[in-house]
Amino acid sequence: MTKTKTTKTIANLDELKIKFADVKLQIKSGQQKNTNAHKALKKEIAQILTVKK
Repeated sequence: MTKTKTTKTIANLDELKIKFADVKLQIKSGQQKNTNAHKALKKEIAQILTVKK
């Protein structure tokens, strides 16, 4: 079997920023534990910003 890499659609930068802010607010309000959930979003934002420059 060949290994296939899953591809993510590159979301709009504004959408990622909104999702990131939403996760941060959920962590502050106690709805979500302070895990690494926001780190994946930060990574995607950084990748988009470095590609655009």
